[in-house]
Amino acid sequence: MRRTRATNITNRLFSLAILFGLAALVLLTPVFDRGLSGGQATFCLGFILLFGYYLAKLLEGFHLPAITSYIVVGIICGPFAFNLLSTDVVNSLQVFDDIALAIIALIAGGEMRLHVIRARKSAFAGVIAGQTVFAFIGALIVVYFLRGYLGEVPVSHTREILAVGLLIGLIAVARSPATTIGVIAETRARGPMTEVLIGVTVLLDVIVLVLAAFVIPASELLIDPGQQFSLEFVRNLGVTILGSIAAGLFFGVLLTVYIRWIGGYLPIVLLVIGLTGSAVCRHYHFEPLLAFMIAGFIVENFSSQGDRMIRGLERSAFPVYVIFFAISGAAIDLGALRDMWLFAVILVAVRALAFYAGTMAAARFVGEIRPYANSVWSGFLSQAGVTIGIASLIERRFEWGGHLETLVLAVVAINQLIGPVLLKWLLDRKGEAGGMDREG
Repeated sequence: MRRTRATNITNRLFSLAILFGLAALVLLTPVFDRGLSGGQATFCLGFILLFGYYLAKLLEGFHLPAITSYIVVGIICGPFAFNLLSTDVVNSLQVFDDIALAIIALIAGGEMRLHVIRARKSAFAGVIAGQTVFAFIGALIVVYFLRGYLGEVPVSHTREILAVGLLIGLIAVARSPATTIGVIAETRARGPMTEVLIGVTVLLDVIVLVLAAFVIPASELLIDPGQQFSLEFVRNLGVTILGSIAAGLFFGVLLTVYIRWIGGYLPIVLLVIGLTGSAVCRHYHFEPLLAFMIAGFIVENFSSQGDRMIRGLERSAFPVYVIFFAISGAAIDLGALRDMWLFAVILVAVRALAFYAGTMAAARFVGEIRPYANSVWSGFLSQAGVTIGIASLIERRFEWGGHLETLVLAVVAINQLIGPVLLKWLLDRKGEAGGMDREG
């Protein structure tokens, strides 16, 4: 048995070595000129799929989630490491971001069932409130004691410390619905803790956008008390949220009608709707993730087509997931991680501690959380798209925002590597992985 397992691992390592060597031979020699071309993008697309598949199989024996393998593939091959995938190629493949986020958001919405929301509303509210409060407190403590390591960021006065602490607190609260839903879908998890993980992650994605509308202008006022508070940012965000809700309602009705009356070629149709719908949302400055979450929620709760939608999404998911998370890995800035690693590690640790403290505090008031309160916090650590988006917004609004953005990218890099691993471990440990299969 051990010899067979060792042989399998050796064979997979050998396959990875051959594949990596072939890619290096093709991409780093004059076969391609490293300028973006259709041939290069197509080759890289196939390479990512194969490399991700083989690495996932290799790490399967170590009980690591496949998503971690895909992220590692992106880091290894991306522009900040071996540069097999140049920045141009990574950018050209980012069309898959829209498709993947649409699939993930539809699954997330489809998992938000009305009866679950009603049954667990106290758990959702308690965990969200506890983690949010403690995350902001933890961020303020970190900024106060480590302000000497923030370089150009102004933290010499109390109001400046408060402003920067609020911004970092906003970053700390944000998480990655895409990664969380991806791991849950991969492990086919189902159970009360999984429902809390999904509900809190999805709802917080919306809450973070609302918090940003107030935290960022408030921080600007604290940094520069002479300026006037402007409602323009709040108004624009309100339009974005309302527009996203309207788009989600439209997509939800469209999907319900199609699945109910036609239903053929569903995986392809879902991909097409995801791509075109995301393009429409971006054109009108709506939030695609929110729109498709609402669409999935509509199909699941106001029609009888929810199961068919989820099955169609699962049949489409594998290649899109590989590319999406590999691109996410390629975007992890290893230089930022190297420059800010000490501050980033401390902030990651304090954020995790804040989530633990917030969840335990919530458990004192909400009894249903108590059986898993001391471990469920570890399922909330992943960070990605929303966090990076907020960091980019901070970079544009503050002249020293670039320095803070570098810190955020370092924090995201760490959390995106450890988050999926801890989430899968949690689902396995609590016996909820494979819950969908047992129910079926």
